[in-house]
Amino acid sequence: MSTTESSCFMTASPCDATSTNVASEAPATHEFLHDQESRGKWQELIDHKLIEWGRNPSQFDDEGVEPPSGEIVRRAIEIAKQFRHDGLTPPDSIVPDPNGGIVFERREGDVAEVFHIWDDGTVEYRCFQGARLVERRTL
Repeated sequence: MSTTESSCFMTASPCDATSTNVASEAPATHEFLHDQESRGKWQELIDHKLIEWGRNPSQFDDEGVEPPSGEIVRRAIEIAKQFRHDGLTPPDSIVPDPNGGIVFERREGDVAEVFHIWDDGTVEYRCFQGARLVERRTL
């Protein structure tokens, strides 16, 4: 089983599982619209967050965090593009960590999923149920 197959972060939004008369009459259109919206959100995160971080690392000077290196930004963009290509739900936030890494986070109810790209390029997945860590692995 691949990493993306075993993660709830990687699943489609619950709205895809919701059935209405309209959706059941035209599920392909509903899925297409959701897919386009999801791809657009991924692209927005890539273009307006990650690429800008790579272009202008000095924007972190006043925030007290080590800016992600160009290599870490490139790694995050590659991961985001792969997740987008796979049709995965985009994260709710992408933020720098204080030591030069990047964190993708998605929340749904009391479940939080985190992909942490550390400053050395390693990637770690963590899943929390409330405050309890239920899964952690290096990818």
